[in-house]
Amino acid sequence: MKTILYTLTFLLAGIGLGFAQKPFQGSVSGKITDVSGKAVEFATIMVLKAKDSTLAKGGVADANGTFEIEGLAEGRYLVTLTQVGFAKKTTPPFVLNAESPSVKLAALVMEPASQDLKEVRVAAAKPFIEQQIDKTVVNVENSIVAAGNTALEVLERAPGVTVDRDGNISLKGKAQVRVMIDGKPTYLSNEDLANLLRNTQANQLEKIEIMTNPSSKYDAAGNAGIINIRTKKNQNAGLNGSASLGFGYGLNPKANGSLNLNYRQNKWNVFGNYSGGARKNWRDQSIVRKFRSGDEVTALYDQFADNTTRNHNNNVKLGADYFASKKTTIGVLMNVNAGGWGIIGDNVTKIYKGTSVLEKTTTTGQNFDNTWKSLTTNLNLKHTIDSTGKEFTADIDYARYDNRSDQRYKITTVNPAGVDLEIPRFDVGNTKGIVDIYSAKVDYTHPFSKNSKMEAGLKTAFVTTDNNMKFTIQQGEAPRVDPGRTNQFIYRENINAAYLNYSTQIKKTSIQLGLRGEQTVMKGNQVTSDTSFRRNYLNLFPSVFVRQELNKKNTVGFSYSYRIDRPDYEDLNPFLYFLDLYTYQQGNPYLRPQFSHVAEVTHTFMGAVTTTLNYGRSNGIITEVLRQDDAARTTFINKENFGFRENYGVAISANIPITKKWMSINYLNVNRNRFVGLLNGGEFDGRIVTTTFNTQNQFTLPKNWSAEISGFYMSGFLEGTIKGEPMWQVSVGVQKQFWDKKASLKLNVRDIFWSQQFRGSFVFGNVDMQIRNKWENRVANLTFSYRFGNSKIQASRRRSTGLESEAGRVNQGSN
Repeated sequence: MKTILYTLTFLLAGIGLGFAQKPFQGSVSGKITDVSGKAVEFATIMVLKAKDSTLAKGGVADANGTFEIEGLAEGRYLVTLTQVGFAKKTTPPFVLNAESPSVKLAALVMEPASQDLKEVRVAAAKPFIEQQIDKTVVNVENSIVAAGNTALEVLERAPGVTVDRDGNISLKGKAQVRVMIDGKPTYLSNEDLANLLRNTQANQLEKIEIMTNPSSKYDAAGNAGIINIRTKKNQNAGLNGSASLGFGYGLNPKANGSLNLNYRQNKWNVFGNYSGGARKNWRDQSIVRKFRSGDEVTALYDQFADNTTRNHNNNVKLGADYFASKKTTIGVLMNVNAGGWGIIGDNVTKIYKGTSVLEKTTTTGQNFDNTWKSLTTNLNLKHTIDSTGKEFTADIDYARYDNRSDQRYKITTVNPAGVDLEIPRFDVGNTKGIVDIYSAKVDYTHPFSKNSKMEAGLKTAFVTTDNNMKFTIQQGEAPRVDPGRTNQFIYRENINAAYLNYSTQIKKTSIQLGLRGEQTVMKGNQVTSDTSFRRNYLNLFPSVFVRQELNKKNTVGFSYSYRIDRPDYEDLNPFLYFLDLYTYQQGNPYLRPQFSHVAEVTHTFMGAVTTTLNYGRSNGIITEVLRQDDAARTTFINKENFGFRENYGVAISANIPITKKWMSINYLNVNRNRFVGLLNGGEFDGRIVTTTFNTQNQFTLPKNWSAEISGFYMSGFLEGTIKGEPMWQVSVGVQKQFWDKKASLKLNVRDIFWSQQFRGSFVFGNVDMQIRNKWENRVANLTFSYRFGNSKIQASRRRSTGLESEAGRVNQGSN
């Protein structure tokens, strides 16, 4: 009964109070250093029972190398310490009892790792969510309900992350999130990024890193922060790997598969993986628009679209690291993506005089075929100068994105009796988009002492985009070129950046100060109309981080940064995109970047409950704006710099062990958003308080079975100037491990109540619009996975590349 009361208390109050008291609560603590006396940061601690070496409890040391593991029962234990680059260390046994309830371990010195490591078997899995000093980590490979899903669907369950009806990603109520994969940007617009993540299988993901307030070492783009998606890279010596095969079904079939291989021996580490998938999906959307003269509704447009989409994708990643010496490593990466998607469906618009007299019906039949491919390459160098920690890294990158789209429309208009009012119209479009990106960066780390260091770096990036759109119209005569939708737009941009970071540790206080400067030089050329624009601007972006350990159970922190968001490349493109006869979308070459102030205060209790207060203000925000032509009865959608956005809120995350076999991971965010700006001849002032709750419940069952129940709820929200209604979903899954835990079979059902759908409205000035969007979200997935090869643990290298600043800005079409 006590457990149930604790659980209900948390769910109602949003804070973790579910820790059941025990008669004896022992603890073990210590500080970890290397042979030179320098603290070993974030080492993994495992407390093992001395009699059989089974895991009793685990934890992670802090930035000072100190740790304390509490809640241990009476008994005899030993502790093992592991960290990348160091040999595993095991302490002598010790006893916890009433006479000695707390033990402080001495002389915890870790030595550098040797080339010949003994075989180790890891019995403990990482928690689904980890709270680290500078980020939140979601360990995707530990989630049952992630199996068979896509990366975008996994992101929906990450703390503080929301995904809207079009796949746009927000973090703690703020858009402009920069999404990277393996430390390098995706170079995609919101629409294209959603398409990529829909075609990336969750079984390819290792973890997701969420940084709400990055330091000056990272590019200044993104007021909401950075989401870094880490794909699997086997960390074992010798030849090993994994394979998976999955099948899903909702209203339509889906299939996916992957193969990962890794070979590490002596001075070489070579790795590669392949993943592929095919999905068929369904979606419908309805829009109701009212046109007024004064208070009287003169016309009503009732639009309904029913679409079926087909996606297929192939991804190959290859890489190698060469350990030239103990101090120097050279690496190369190559990633190739190719695939396609298509849409078939009808957009039916019923046009009423007033609100009830049907005048005519227009049907726009759509048939799209799209292909896309990309190549990204990276050459990197890491050199350790001396044993004090001086380090130099360099990256050279090249990326190319190629997207092609064939669009065919058939437009018919009939009267209420079904008789054609005009000759059917056929629109045919062909769009080509190519993006080339070159980037180079260098970084240097210089320690002044064990507790202070300086980081500095330089970066330059060159981007060229070439978009070419051709449209023809045929209505009873030979096809003719549509000048309003035929254009070529070439955009060039150069960003040069430099940063300096200084960090120090004064007793229990950590301080980091940073300053980043970025110069942007850009030129846009609209070839068809022979018009162009140029801009050149320089900005400075400071950042401040302070972290204070109050005592063994409480830590507080403060962070502030000034950030920039540049327009997506396609947002600057003045092309006119045809959605139907009454709805258009157009780019805006006069868009300016938006600038944001972001601040957070964080409190962590016992490493399990984290509370964050956040505030942000963005000026000149880039947002989607709806404008209506009452005479022509058409709606235009484009991006504009819109006044300012102000948001503040509180977020609470808590990992609660309800019982020994039930772990509940919960996240609550209450956020107030305000949008203010001039719109449709008046001042728009939209305000709303949004509550988001995520929960992940993991159950350990007998005979290698486990289960998981997860879900989220989001109350009403503002998506730019559109107000959205509440959304929620619940997902369940079970898993069986066998063959010495090298194989697993996972069955899950996402959104079992099919409750997640978008409903929204925009009523302001002369615009009155209601939107509903529903898609194939309830899907059952069955996934088989198998790991093979030896299990010797060997460190593998992770690194970011030089492409962060342009992340999320390439536009090449969408599905």
